[in-house]
Amino acid sequence: MTILAIDFETATSEAASACAVGLAFVEGGRVTKQAYSLIRPRDLRFDPGNIRVHGIRPHDVLDAPSFADIFASFAAEMDGALVVAHNASFDLKVLRESLALYGLAQPRFSALCTVALSRRLWPDSPNHKLSTMAARFGLGFRHHHAGDDAYACAHIALEGVAASGARDIADMADRFSLRRAVASQPARREGGVAERALKAQVRPAGAGQGSFRYTVRGSRGTPYDVLLAPFGRAGAWRLACSCPGARFRDECRHVRALHEGDFTDLLPVEAQAMARLERFVMEKAGLGEPV
Repeated sequence: MTILAIDFETATSEAASACAVGLAFVEGGRVTKQAYSLIRPRDLRFDPGNIRVHGIRPHDVLDAPSFADIFASFAAEMDGALVVAHNASFDLKVLRESLALYGLAQPRFSALCTVALSRRLWPDSPNHKLSTMAARFGLGFRHHHAGDDAYACAHIALEGVAASGARDIADMADRFSLRRAVASQPARREGGVAERALKAQVRPAGAGQGSFRYTVRGSRGTPYDVLLAPFGRAGAWRLACSCPGARFRDECRHVRALHEGDFTDLLPVEAQAMARLERFVMEKAGLGEPV
């Protein structure tokens, strides 16, 4: 049986906004393979709170593969596997909702939560956070880096095997009745309502191919990413900001300032990108050729 530890980071509070995934495969009582990748969410909006947690910004994922591309690389290994995660309800929700968003089939597997395992085996711990348990076992890692988190999760499960005297992780999960079955789900039927709705979404056209990225400083010093790229079917160029205000209007105060040629809050940027922004602003004001 494949034993696979998994960890996701998300761009927003929406589960289907995975922006990074880490995997750690366990075989013969040790981690034998690891994988990590950034993921380009369907919507490039990132919440400031999420950025503060994991440090991933929109410009980091512009050229990253989509969730569908990444999932294809490990879907076969997940089928029938025992999937291990720390606070598994979160990671399994990200997986489930991301698969649904892209209309992909969910494989059948079983799951083990190492938070529940830690509570069972180490009740004396002040808490059972990943960082706390990793410190207990002397494991150094970058918390909220999906690759390191997956490795730490696998390591905690292996420590559990040693502490419980079980044969392996699967045997331990069964001994403590912590294994949870996850049923397979079929792929979404193309042409349905959800499929048409997804195709109707306005998304950046060719992000990463001629698009430009900037960072502006918010009123409290929080940095926000601004993307200058062609959007929608017509490929019209516009600015899109990652700040909370941009959720409710196309032109947040940062974009409005840039449209007006006010670059006060713009952090230093390469000359080519600055020239492109100035050209866009002039064209927006009717003072230059179209971008």
